[in-house]
Amino acid sequence: MDRPFKRVKKAAWLGGVCAGLAYAIGAPTWLIRALWLLLFLGAGIGGLIYIVLWLVVPTWPAEPLDYDTVTA
Repeated sequence: MDRPFKRVKKAAWLGGVCAGLAYAIGAPTWLIRALWLLLFLGAGIGGLIYIVLWLVVPTWPAEPLDYDTVTA
């Protein structure tokens, strides 16, 4: 990971955790959201982890300039 893991508020559906994680690892945002949904529905722990990350992970002050090109 060459980019820091921070929440991306502008691309957020809820808290921007999935968008920030997708940006940090260079994966498509839809893929991270789908995996998170499976974790939430399958194990039930995804919701708790999401809330904790929402509270702990800082937010980007502005959307990163290369956000759209990386997560598309």
